[in-house]
Amino acid sequence: MKKIAILVLLSFIYMAGISQGLNAYLTYSLFDTPGNKPYIETYLTINGRSIKYNQTEDGYYQGKVNVQVMFIKGDSIINFAKYDLSSPIITDTVNPNQNLLDIQRYGLPNGEYELEIKLKDLNGDGKELSSLDKFEINFPKSEMAYSDIELLSSYEKTDKVSNLSKNGYLLTPYVFNYYPEDVNKITFYSELYNSKDILGEEAFLSTTYIRPFEVDKKLDKYINRRRVQSDNVVVTLSSFDIAELPSGNYILVMEARNRNNELMVSKEVYFQRHNPSAELNFSNLMLTDTKNTFVDYIDNLDTLRMYIEYLNPISTDLERAFAKSLISAGDIEDMQRYFLNFWVDRNTLDPQMEWVEYLSRVNKANISFKAITIEGYRTDRGRVFLQYGQPNVISDHHFEPAAYPYEIWHYYRLGDQQNKKFVFYAHDVVTNDFQLIHSDAVGELNNYRWETIIYKRTWDPVSVDDAIIPSSWGSKATQSYTQPW
Repeated sequence: MKKIAILVLLSFIYMAGISQGLNAYLTYSLFDTPGNKPYIETYLTINGRSIKYNQTEDGYYQGKVNVQVMFIKGDSIINFAKYDLSSPIITDTVNPNQNLLDIQRYGLPNGEYELEIKLKDLNGDGKELSSLDKFEINFPKSEMAYSDIELLSSYEKTDKVSNLSKNGYLLTPYVFNYYPEDVNKITFYSELYNSKDILGEEAFLSTTYIRPFEVDKKLDKYINRRRVQSDNVVVTLSSFDIAELPSGNYILVMEARNRNNELMVSKEVYFQRHNPSAELNFSNLMLTDTKNTFVDYIDNLDTLRMYIEYLNPISTDLERAFAKSLISAGDIEDMQRYFLNFWVDRNTLDPQMEWVEYLSRVNKANISFKAITIEGYRTDRGRVFLQYGQPNVISDHHFEPAAYPYEIWHYYRLGDQQNKKFVFYAHDVVTNDFQLIHSDAVGELNNYRWETIIYKRTWDPVSVDDAIIPSSWGSKATQSYTQPW
């Protein structure tokens, strides 16, 4: 499930806390049908406090927003809609507290698309907001495939057919992937296609679990396994109680495995949890015995502190906070236990090998990405390199005439994600401090106007909403992003 933030004038990065007027949030999920006719389901939420209200004939108030959605494939518009979305009727406009929620479905064949959405407050100043996003639909006829995982705020059984209903349930989408402290349940819906064609009458194991974003390890309290009979469409409608899930970044994963425990297909969705009242219990690691392990020989306090700091790029938020407290306390035995436990979590059979291989990558990062005042592993490029590994392609443009120095890293695969890119830029090559300004990978900084940052060296788009980067001699950013080399 993908999200697009739509804000007035410049993007969120530039105008956070400054923008006035219409703002909205778009989420979408991709689904298939038994006849292999895919469709996209869009969930548009408009902040009710950001629109203007006009008085109706009966003395109440109502807002109205014009919505235009286009799905573009190459040079062709494959599907589109243009309509007016009206707010609920309210009695006064002092503190409108109802958002506008709109759900639509659009049939789209397999392929790569651009989604363009434009919004205009019909009672406002007439300014039009627009945003673009790219996505791919790929539901093969002869392979098992999951739909997107749709996050829900609630569901109930229904006999009525509407844009909110699927397979006998009325589904109300949860349009954000952020779960604050007062939301203690994550509820979700997904569909699995073609299992009967692939497995016949054979049942399979369906597993749903939560894991930290930074670590590929199931959280024991958040695992749900069930034996499922194959069918044309297998529905998963379930939830986890996350009241005790600590703050952090997480992945909700769905897997289908055959009777030989072989993974056939998986799907995942990223979410954030803010829950300061819940803390990760590290008491068990204090029982860890480091005697006669590789950690027992790391007995210099400064070295151990440095090694623990090296773990930051691949640590969870809670691990980073706990490690910081250990470093401040300076108890070498506690730090040794933590360090050993950290690598046992990553590789139970050979934690030492896992550490040695990681240290080798840290040393490489410290050489390749060191800035004048920042060690390589602390830089943005160093962090991405340590977290995701060596990119398949690096397009470096350090001396393009119209641009600041920049690099585009392309990963063919990042876990369940394909063809993900990272854009870094620096004010000069002397400092070697390249900062991350955009990525389309889950959980990373996303700024679809990243080119305006790169070309601001020679072009400053003052008061321009979605300005197109002007053509200039030697400009290669867009081409390098779409076709890295």
